[in-house]
This record gives sequence, structure tokens and C-alpha cells, in this order.
Amino acid sequence: MILLFFALAGILIAALLNFFHGRKNQYRNLGEIRGLWLPVLGLALELPFTLFPAYAEKAGWMFTIASYLCIFAFLFLNRQKRAPVWLTGLGTFCNFFVIACNGWRMPVSVRALAVYPDITAEAVYAKKANYFVALHGANFSFLSDVIYVPIPRIGGFISIGDILLGLGTAFFIVQTLTDNKYPELFI
Repeated sequence: MILLFFALAGILIAALLNFFHGRKNQYRNLGEIRGLWLPVLGLALELPFTLFPAYAEKAGWMFTIASYLCIFAFLFLNRQKRAPVWLTGLGTFCNFFVIACNGWRMPVSVRALAVYPDITAEAVYAKKANYFVALHGANFSFLSDVIYVPIPRIGGFISIGDILLGLGTAFFIVQTLTDNKYPELFI
């Protein structure tokens, strides 16, 4: 959900920049994004963890690897957008790394249980099979979901990777929607 927040922020920032520079939004540039279906597929591959947690528990590594391969393929196809792709790629790698090092599940801070007193470690796992509350620690826990975001409906706990991925996504959107490749159309 936090990624959607960053994407919407990127769209808003791009619209404001174009407005203040007297340009129309460069929606024509969206056609230059290659493989846009890949991150959509990558996100769809995360659905079994929520919809079918018992099944996803058995083959979670397969869904996780496939999901992240889609995202890395999208970034590779769009590597000409250097800074946003590197930032998004670094965030994606941080998340993948901590998940891979913890049995293909993302550790969640123990502080999550204190903030949400109704939620137990079992409830976290039952809700989403690719997460676990790190009651006894986790490998590379500083990369796990340890940053509390106290915003209703989109808040919760996020990781450093989520922040980098979100900033990269917003920057990617801003760069795409503000690139003035077709100035002759708006004179």
C-alpha cells in the first residue's frame, strides 16, 4: 500500500512541475516505458500469500523469486532511466535479500505487536504467509519491516528497501511525466 502512496506522490509532483513550467503533462512518454506488465505480474505473484496462505507456505520461495524476477526484468528493460532504476533496484534488492536470508519470509519488528495489541505473531502469519514477527530475531533485521508509519490505512511497518523502492518509483514517474521530448506539440 505504501508503494501506491509513493506512485501517487510521483504523479502529483510531476503534474505540479509541469504546471509551474507551463507544460502539459507528458503522458505520451508513457509509451516509452518498456515491459510495464512485468511489475503488474510481479505484484500479482504476491497474491497467493494473502489469498491462499496455506498453499503459499509450501511454495513461497517460488512465488517470491518469480515476483522479484519480474521487477528486476522491468528495471533492466528501462535502465536508460538511470537514477530512478538504480534507486528502485537497490530497494528491491534489499527486500529480496532480507526475505531470502529469512526462509523466504519478511521479518516484521516485534514493535508491531506493541503498536497493534490485537495482533499476535500467529495472526500475522495467518494473514500473510510471507511475513513473520521476529520474536527471536532475524537475519539482517535492520533491512526488515522495522520503520513504523503511523498513517491510517496505508501505515504499518515498512523496510529501508520499501522506502528506496518507493522513492525510486516516484522518481521514475516524475522523470517520465516531466521529460519534454515532444516540445513541438505544445508550442
